[in-house]
Amino acid sequence: MKEFIAVLLVLLATGLSAADLPDGQKMLAQIDAIRFPDNFTMRVTLTTSTVGEADKVMSMDNTHKKGFGAFIEILAPARSKGTKMLTQEGTLWMFNPKSGSNKPLRLAPKDSFQGSSFSNSDVSKTSFTEDYQAVVEAEETVEHPEFGSVKAWRLRADATSNEASYGKIVMWVRQGDLLPIKFDYYAKSGLLFRQMVLSEYRTMAGRLRATKLEMVSLDKKGTKTLLRIESMTEKNIPESLFNLTNLTK
Repeated sequence: MKEFIAVLLVLLATGLSAADLPDGQKMLAQIDAIRFPDNFTMRVTLTTSTVGEADKVMSMDNTHKKGFGAFIEILAPARSKGTKMLTQEGTLWMFNPKSGSNKPLRLAPKDSFQGSSFSNSDVSKTSFTEDYQAVVEAEETVEHPEFGSVKAWRLRADATSNEASYGKIVMWVRQGDLLPIKFDYYAKSGLLFRQMVLSEYRTMAGRLRATKLEMVSLDKKGTKTLLRIESMTEKNIPESLFNLTNLTK
């Protein structure tokens, strides 16, 4: 009820009515398509910075196939090289050949990915529509490091699945082309604990996409992770890749 009243007050202040706002779930599907194609391979570098510590840099190849999930292989640093991860039927598995075990380990989607500010789910899932129901709450003007002052839609995506890593995600997307520019991530308790800014848009895999994603951890003071997409190729991915036996090869 409180959220409904808050949305109503915003609409009254801006002169908009609910009928003037775009369909939230359709917009969420468009955001999914802008962020990533259905089937692709990309190379990513993550740099995690913590006050008082040396930066931690990780490089990996990340392959996705719609309806199957992700297959991830860490390329650097040396201590993590060869570690592989796989999503299968909503479950994320990891195998580290240097662990001494020949069995993959099951990971929690909401846990930190390799000590970074991103969750395991953030790097292994590309679709919000599978786990969230969205509504457009208002139009706002926000400041962006690349675009300056931007007129944006504020979209609230509430979790509809137990597998969702967050209770809700509030997104700001640029009006007109719907480029996502800022996300606020809330825990299921309602606490805001991660914020991400998307920027440095480049044409990759056939369309304009953000190549710089900076995530700040609010629950870990002084910690943030910069994710850079170095390359992205849209391609057909064999279904056979998404098999647990591939983790231990």
